[in-house]
Amino acid sequence: MTLSKAQFRETRERCGISQQMLASRAGVKVLSVKRWEKPGEAEAPADVQAWLEHMLNLHIQAVEAALDAVDEMTETQGHAPSHVDLLYYRSQAHYDTYGRDKGDYAIANARSREIAAILEAQGIEARFAYPEDDETGFQRLANTR
Repeated sequence: MTLSKAQFRETRERCGISQQMLASRAGVKVLSVKRWEKPGEAEAPADVQAWLEHMLNLHIQAVEAALDAVDEMTETQGHAPSHVDLLYYRSQAHYDTYGRDKGDYAIANARSREIAAILEAQGIEARFAYPEDDETGFQRLANTR
């Protein structure tokens, strides 16, 4: 499936992937990524589009897993939680110190933002928390992922 230029950019942004990150992954200059997103310019190569679609699938799976955990809390407690704490990272170094998996902090933060938007739409307050602010709470959150 070929993404339109708008879909390509929206997918990249939704997943928390910067133009620079995508350029590095694809082995091209940022200018190439800009062209892939600009109407009338070159299309992104099929392998780049496939990788971006793969990243979107991982993003959706992570978001759905978190929402399933909230649904499970709701079932166990008999009511929706008043709020949910979501991890958020200050920088790549911060994520490298506190993150559970290897990866990019921007991707992890994009997932937290999407989860927050969905929870807020359901009337559940989403609170962003930096891991070092509450080590015990961080361990609890990290074990639910």
